[in-house]
Amino acid sequence: MRVKDLMTANALKYCTPETNLHQAARSMREANCGALPVVDRNKKVLGIVTDRDICLSLAQHTEKTANNRTVAEIMTKDVKTVRATDDISEAYRKMRERKIARLPVVDEQGSLKGIISLNKLVHHSVARGNQDIGDVHDTGENLAKTLQAISNRHEAKFPANL
Repeated sequence: MRVKDLMTANALKYCTPETNLHQAARSMREANCGALPVVDRNKKVLGIVTDRDICLSLAQHTEKTANNRTVAEIMTKDVKTVRATDDISEAYRKMRERKIARLPVVDEQGSLKGIISLNKLVHHSVARGNQDIGDVHDTGENLAKTLQAISNRHEAKFPANL
């Protein structure tokens, strides 16, 4: 299966570095999504911003409101991407290695074409009767390993025995 088979392309939301945090949060709420790829005017992916990034930033920097801060101040710039033609196991691998739940999908020039989310992968797997959750593909990547890595991403910062 290829990334293009599961990526969201229609109704895709994104923002620019100049977008203020209030506008970004509003776009996420309206689209019912937790992340926005950050693009330039040619739709080249520059980064990604999540709802968590916005919340933590506003909690830490209370002197400036969401209207007075831009996405450029908090976005993740070292963003991992996949291509629509990549095998889905490549998305699993990148999500697992980086412990992230979303990947922008780009073309050969780095322009945004869609987004693939862990949520979409889980829903697809469940709809297929859980066939892919634990199956190891030729590459050794699977949904179960990816879920485990992402769910443990904050474990070192916030021990479970609190």
